[in-house]
Amino acid sequence: MEIINIASERANLGESPVWSAGESALYWVDINGCRLHRAQYPSLSIQSWVTPSRAGMIALRSSGGLMVAMVDGIYAFDPDAENWQLLVALETDQPGNRPNDGKCDAAGRLWVGTMNIENPMQPTGSFYRIDTDLSVEKIAGEIRIPNGLAWSPDDRLLYRTDTRSGLVLRYPFDADTGTLGAETRFFEFNAREIGGVDGAAMDADGGYWAALYGGSRVVRINNDGEIDREIPLTAKQPTMPCFGGPEMKTLFVTSAAQNLDEATLAAGPDNGGLLMVETDVIGHPVHSFRG
Repeated sequence: MEIINIASERANLGESPVWSAGESALYWVDINGCRLHRAQYPSLSIQSWVTPSRAGMIALRSSGGLMVAMVDGIYAFDPDAENWQLLVALETDQPGNRPNDGKCDAAGRLWVGTMNIENPMQPTGSFYRIDTDLSVEKIAGEIRIPNGLAWSPDDRLLYRTDTRSGLVLRYPFDADTGTLGAETRFFEFNAREIGGVDGAAMDADGGYWAALYGGSRVVRINNDGEIDREIPLTAKQPTMPCFGGPEMKTLFVTSAAQNLDEATLAAGPDNGGLLMVETDVIGHPVHSFRG
């Protein structure tokens, strides 16, 4: 299985890959590097923009452009005009936090988590739902590192993690109202043995694909809560997978170079890269924000 690094520069903290079928392109960010990138497919030519502050996640917007969650709120970004517009102020009372991980549900609402910038061990983060009218509802609090957000293909289950806990949590989900049912434990990772569970993607059969930060791999967890597949990677700290490509069988994985020593970086040029690998699995597409 060939793994290709398509990034033109090394990311300190690559995150939030999003496939745009309409553009045949992949977007992703370098959170700490304050960079937003777009790779055109299949040429893999890359265009980049500087973000006004740390961008923790991005999502497509149905009216065009992107939704970008940054330190002070949720912005709309028009790549063609290179215009940033603040739509929703978020956590103005928590200047030490930033967004980390998020996606849209089938109804076009945006869900995003936040975390402490300087000390991720502090549970100052929260989990929010932003409705299409731009109203904000806090869903959960006392979170350290929100990650792993995904929905089942039938939109009846929501998955999320707090990386430090090692737990993948699952909730019944009402797509009409955007409400969650009772929380259950879907899977538990031992971070010391195989890495911390980071970002996630869903395939068309309901398989939950998780990046293992520090574990140099992505794994698939089936509906029975068992790991039935893994893909070893050439980056030590993968952060989030995303399915894309014309058949939705291409797996893109962002990664981070932060906190790695010079010897490790020299020996592993793919650390901080955007990795691409062809699979025989069809991915479940992500949704766009409808506000």
